[in-house]
Amino acid sequence: MSKGKGISINVLKTRRNAAIQRLADSKPFIEGSLTKIRVTCGNPNCRCAQGEKHISHVLTKKVCGKTKSLYVPVDLVEEVTQWVEEHRRIKQELKEISSLSEQIIRQHVSTKQAVNKNLKRLNRLKRT
Repeated sequence: MSKGKGISINVLKTRRNAAIQRLADSKPFIEGSLTKIRVTCGNPNCRCAQGEKHISHVLTKKVCGKTKSLYVPVDLVEEVTQWVEEHRRIKQELKEISSLSEQIIRQHVSTKQAVNKNLKRLNRLKRT
């Protein structure tokens, strides 16, 4: 996304409001990454004991710098995948909203400086 030079504050606010509206349309979400792992069940007669491991799914995320895992039952994998994707989408929307808000501040400061500069010029011209 551009840094906002030449874009009016109203356009930036319109874009930001649209991103906020997209956030309002959010669905259920969850933080983390869904990972497929291979595990052994512990039964010595199972195929996994000979190396053909079972597939399992876990949701992982960092908590205080440590990776935490949560087992996800197979019947929830598809739904949890959608939740994870929604969380990523929301994070992207938040990033965009923050960026647009920053651009609004920068544009406001730039505009205010230009107005003040023009007012000073105008006052000098009035004195002469």
